[in-house]
Amino acid sequence: MIKTPLKFISLLSGVVLLASSGFAQTVATDPVGYVTTNLQAGTNLVTVPLLGEIQYTGLAGTVAGAVVDLSGLPASVATPSYVHVTSGTAAGETATIISSDATSVTLEASIAGLSDGDSIRIVDHFQLSDLTSASSSSLVDGSVVTIYNSDNTSDSYTTYSNVWYDASFSPSDDVFVFPGEGVVMNLQGPTSLTFVGNVNTKSVDVALTSGAVNVIGSVNPSLPTGADTIGDALAASLADGSTLTLYSEDGALTTGATYTCYAGVWYDPSFTPTEISVASPSAVVVSPQSTVAATMPAAY
Repeated sequence: MIKTPLKFISLLSGVVLLASSGFAQTVATDPVGYVTTNLQAGTNLVTVPLLGEIQYTGLAGTVAGAVVDLSGLPASVATPSYVHVTSGTAAGETATIISSDATSVTLEASIAGLSDGDSIRIVDHFQLSDLTSASSSSLVDGSVVTIYNSDNTSDSYTTYSNVWYDASFSPSDDVFVFPGEGVVMNLQGPTSLTFVGNVNTKSVDVALTSGAVNVIGSVNPSLPTGADTIGDALAASLADGSTLTLYSEDGALTTGATYTCYAGVWYDPSFTPTEISVASPSAVVVSPQSTVAATMPAAY
């Protein structure tokens, strides 16, 4: 049998990763590092390559719907933050925390399959204000971030004097995105973003909605091969006929190529099997044939 050679696609526009034990450590042992990327004026697809502060790691106690008992919680769980399940049937799932007390957290929605004894962690959400910080407050006024929702609507936010505002001009610095989710940045001028945070060492599930715009990225700022690539991770979950589109990173957002998934393999327009590896903070657009959750592999 002849094995068809794979074509390797790499998108790493000026990204640098540093993982060093010399940096301050959080409650967890995930290494802390930074990722820098240079963005051109115009339209760019961006995802967050590193996690926020990990406030807590432990085991779930009694799970009653959206309320999860936890022992040894911090005196005050910082918000906005989310629970990330790292073991058990629900491993990879995330949910925003809406309230907490000394012994439990209440989630925005219950997590199917979460059980007593499963490992979880509480992680700070990445907010629009963190984009401002990553740019060292260099974003030009009038730059816009658009977030696409699962119901195929979108919300846009504009920055003025380093504050983000929604369409009604309400301050929106606290709007957040989950790991693996991407945004569209329409920049009025070039900028450099330096993300600082925890390198993700656990897989994360990303929801993909049929009929909606899904801007997503890996949670890995390096370029793995094989099963750890974003391409293989998506292909393992997507139905035949689902597509993945790569766009240029020059601010023009022109279509590079669209790949189609069949039987767990990506094919280019000439129907050549293709391995797709895209390093975060670059993002891609996925059009699934059916709504599904795809698991993004950990950075290592």
